Amino acid sequence: MENSIKFSKAYPLNILIAEPYHDSRSSAHDVLVQLGYRPEIATSSSEMVNMTSQKFYDVILMDTRMPEAEGVLTSCLTESDSRRPIFIAITMSGRTNLKEMYLREGMDHSIDKPVDPAELSLQLMACSVLTGNCRIRPAS
Repeated sequence: MENSIKFSKAYPLNILIAEPYHDSRSSAHDVLVQLGYRPEIATSSSEMVNMTSQKFYDVILMDTRMPEAEGVLTSCLTESDSRRPIFIAITMSGRTNLKEMYLREGMDHSIDKPVDPAELSLQLMACSVLTGNCRIRPAS
């Protein structure tokens, strides 16, 4: 557990999981908790939009088939004037053509269901560096 807490301290991020399906939500949530994060959860597009209007999230892990609106459309609605969260699309595995479409339409990254802890860790490291939150100093 100590290494997990070190991970979230080295790569601090405010994370929102926007996922309507309990099993997928639990999988992503469990991985994030093991890494030392305390992610918040939105189970619908409207809840996600409401939560992002109240608080800034560095990263939003979003199912691409959120109820009430397409996930990509929702990502456009949450853009702010000054900064924008990094969106990671959560997709069904093996759907390469859909992943490419979501990336073209505004998602920043994508990850397959079920969430692979190693892949998510790498993406979160990159997100932390991109947001300027990384606490790890490069080797000199």
